[in-house]
Amino acid sequence: MNKIILVFALAVLTATIVKSQSQYEAGMQKAFTLWQEGKDTEALAMFERIGQVEKDNWVPIYHATNVLISSQFNEKDMVKKNEMLDKAKEMIAEAHLRSEHNSEITTLEGLLYTGYVAMDPGTFGMKYSPMIMQLHAKAVELDPNNPRAWANKIEYEMGSARFFGSDLTPFCAQMKEIIPKFENQKLEVPFAPSYGIERAKQVAESCNE
Repeated sequence: MNKIILVFALAVLTATIVKSQSQYEAGMQKAFTLWQEGKDTEALAMFERIGQVEKDNWVPIYHATNVLISSQFNEKDMVKKNEMLDKAKEMIAEAHLRSEHNSEITTLEGLLYTGYVAMDPGTFGMKYSPMIMQLHAKAVELDPNNPRAWANKIEYEMGSARFFGSDLTPFCAQMKEIIPKFENQKLEVPFAPSYGIERAKQVAESCNE
């Protein structure tokens, strides 16, 4: 009898786990679809809801933060931009708590502070530029095979070089060299970041334009 009860309990547990996984997968796929359709607000809300349920999972909150940071670059209202970045900063902190020493989260944090600099270079340029460089360097150190860590580092350095009127050719060459990292990346975590190759190719070819 005890064996029968144990088998039944395991079957129920397995069914619950499978159901939970399927709900998670469906939710994440829906959120990505909304984002691809340009419905940033809806995508953000769905990623956030999933993140509230998946309390130990860094992936949903990572994507929620990425949506928020990406969206603010298109926002014209300075007050709203600042609010979006401040919220993204809080979400980055939560993501770090869920996954320490994570290259993806660290390079996304660098992009967050790049948003501040782009919003108000006079106020945030000197304050955050060294931090951004440190974050991207740390992201590469944490995972040398992370193509986004390399791409964000190179592109930020390229932006600085452009500001000072320096030759961009070496940065285009560096970006071209890391394209295979995108092509060869292996995702060990479902829905982990895998984007960036198209942007990297665009930047790599920009010196030829």
